[in-house]
Amino acid sequence: MSAERRVAFVFIGGVHHVFHTMPVACALSRRENVEVIAFVADEPTEWTAATVKQDMGGNVTIRRMRRPKLVDRLFGAHRAKLPLLWRNRRELGSFDAIVVPERTSLILRRMGVTRPAFINLPHGAGDRAISVDPRYNLFDRILLAGPKTAARMISTGIRASSIRQVGYPKAEFLADIAGGKSPLFENGRPVVFFNPHFRRHLSSLDAAMQIVEAITAETDYNLIVAPHIRSFEGASEDELRRWHALAVPGRVIVDTGSPRLIDMSYVAAADLYLGDVSSQVYEFLLLGLRPCVFVNAHGVKWADDLSYRHWHLGSVVTPAGVVQGLRTALSERDAYAERQQAAVAETFARLKGSSESAADAILECIAERQ
Repeated sequence: MSAERRVAFVFIGGVHHVFHTMPVACALSRRENVEVIAFVADEPTEWTAATVKQDMGGNVTIRRMRRPKLVDRLFGAHRAKLPLLWRNRRELGSFDAIVVPERTSLILRRMGVTRPAFINLPHGAGDRAISVDPRYNLFDRILLAGPKTAARMISTGIRASSIRQVGYPKAEFLADIAGGKSPLFENGRPVVFFNPHFRRHLSSLDAAMQIVEAITAETDYNLIVAPHIRSFEGASEDELRRWHALAVPGRVIVDTGSPRLIDMSYVAAADLYLGDVSSQVYEFLLLGLRPCVFVNAHGVKWADDLSYRHWHLGSVVTPAGVVQGLRTALSERDAYAERQQAAVAETFARLKGSSESAADAILECIAERQ
């Protein structure tokens, strides 16, 4: 019998990271002589991790990380990542591998945590330039969704030997669940999913309220207004009330914080994707080729920029042109289907078996270091 291998999955970046790596933790925990502990930073993350474990099974232990209370009081829990890692560094340093969906946790190495292999499974499979961050070369293994991101990383100097294409565990876990839910609207009208990113200098978020008002006034479409979950970090009650005032019963859903923002419910329910730079567009197309409209709110010269390659999968409009863009896209539903099909194939190496493939890659990495 081989010696037990111990793997930590660390979740410090927010609840939206859980669905990307927790399915892998569950798959890995069913392997012989492997102990898996998921370290979570807060109650919403703990609850979401427990939901995945309940649905997938496995032997993952979910453990709340010890929190630096003074930092929480002074700065708020969402700003306490580095003190949180410092507080838990000794325990994390005892594992054979640490698996994370972000890059901040690499600071553990500078805190003296040198024994474990550091393994990254990025959250999302989009096109933004975060995929060329040189910090990726500090990971022992990078587990990617497919060839698109792998090729871009390698072209910018990330070691090819550290990369494995494992597929997309989030969608493997959630696709059937999301697709099997009841319709969100009962009137049979087209459903538009509006998904601005939270980084305002890249997104249409500052124009979002005006866009929603125009769609509501000038069309009879159903509308899901679901900005990135981080858009509302630190939002005041007045700001949240302004957002929720845009809702129309039976026709317009406004979501500022429910689990549906991250569980693929909305990408499964929609007939058209309206957004800017979020990687959720690829989750939308993975579940079926459908029209997309992208909002260029900042006059970006995007045509030759790899960070905007998804904008070639639909029409690109200004905020003022959204309503006409939606009408055209819905009347020409298959105009970009060929491009979309190719993009999905480039983005995702596989769907079935993604979590098991990632588990194999983690064990391979540990074995190489022993």
